[in-house]
Amino acid sequence: MSLQSLSVEDAPQPPELHTLEQAAEQEDCQAFALLATTIDWSIYRAIDLTRAIDLALALDMVSLARELAHQGSRIFPEDKSLQQAMAVLAPPVVRGTRPAQSLHLTAAQSWFKEHASQYTGQWVAVCGGTLLGSAPTLQELHERLGAEGQTASTIVVKVLP
Repeated sequence: MSLQSLSVEDAPQPPELHTLEQAAEQEDCQAFALLATTIDWSIYRAIDLTRAIDLALALDMVSLARELAHQGSRIFPEDKSLQQAMAVLAPPVVRGTRPAQSLHLTAAQSWFKEHASQYTGQWVAVCGGTLLGSAPTLQELHERLGAEGQTASTIVVKVLP
């Protein structure tokens, strides 16, 4: 995307913004970043800050764009463009979850402790502490279980001597 296609057709720009545009056009990332982080955005319009964010993104300066969007959301809390930029540029959130099968696993472990010796050399399928089936080969066990016995909470093992 060309930087010129991003230009805002408004009244003459203040000198700081013009210098920012020039740094972006020259792809001078260091000068652009220095200027963008030292400008007092509270004396400008929301559209000017949005423009700086667009320029930062055009220069692949995502961290700077994120920082400017964060600043803009504080300075211009009612501006929808800046709020949207803040949401879009927010760092991803990773949420951990606990394994859903932990209860099934504990119950299956208990079943194996009590009954595994009865199935030495066999393939065994256990779900939630309940034996679903056993067979001398894995393929035969799968055939016996069918699709309904092959769930994420089903534990299939070969009981070794």
